[in-house]
Amino acid sequence: MVAVLSALILFQLLPSLFRGGIAGVRDHIARVAVAGVPPEHWGIAISRMHLGLGVIFVSAVAFYLAQRYLGRKLQRGTPKSRMMRFNSFR
Repeated sequence: MVAVLSALILFQLLPSLFRGGIAGVRDHIARVAVAGVPPEHWGIAISRMHLGLGVIFVSAVAFYLAQRYLGRKLQRGTPKSRMMRFNSFR
């Protein structure tokens, strides 16, 4: 689910990346962060948006690495004959 959320966020940021580069992405994030927020809270809203996006992307990378690690560990524990039998059905 974290990967899907990260993909959707990246998909939303692609048009602003193509139009304005990294500065365009920063502007888009700032506009989304301050939508509906009183002007006196804009600074904290933008910093929390950056923090939230960072946490999402770091957790996505951590989950991906954990998935690869566990997949390899479980793959090594499977007997070869059983694995060959499983692959023959494909």
